[in-house]
Amino acid sequence: MEQLEALGQQLHAFCTFDEEQEEYLCGFIDSDGNVVIPPKYEVAEDFSEGLALVAENGWGSAYGFINTRGEMVIQLMNGITVLGAFHDGLCLVVVDGKSGYIDKTGAMTIPPQFDVAYDFIYGVALVSSDADSDDHWGFIDKTGKVIVPLRYRRAEPPTFWYTGDGLLRLLDGNETFYFDTTGKQIWPK
Repeated sequence: MEQLEALGQQLHAFCTFDEEQEEYLCGFIDSDGNVVIPPKYEVAEDFSEGLALVAENGWGSAYGFINTRGEMVIQLMNGITVLGAFHDGLCLVVVDGKSGYIDKTGAMTIPPQFDVAYDFIYGVALVSSDADSDDHWGFIDKTGKVIVPLRYRRAEPPTFWYTGDGLLRLLDGNETFYFDTTGKQIWPK
């Protein structure tokens, strides 16, 4: 399995109907179509950063993340909803309606405190302190520190927030603001 990771090959989730259990079960294949982890999960997401979200009894059951050997490495408790995959070593989760982030050990590294949040990219994440307003957006770093104050309007569509070259973009009134990934304002000067 380590050879797969060393070669940069990805495992992909697949589902098949199990006649005996009369349900769909999911497992994982490699890029050549070989079954690497046999189908036994009712829910399975593709791997990201070496971990995949799975559930043996559907989304309502306890679920967690497995490694590429099929070992459960993070068992999540009920009440935690995963909203994505791992990006920059962190995964977006929701607890009691607030967004936060767990690390690859399952530890809550950024406590749930945001009304809306997005995956990390370039080491930062777009977050909002008010889901009902367009004027409370900013960026946090991987420690949870606010690096761009939560006072801007977010730009649409979502791909517009990240420029692709390491700059972040938000709106304030009719003006566009650019920041680097440390939170330093680049434009306007």
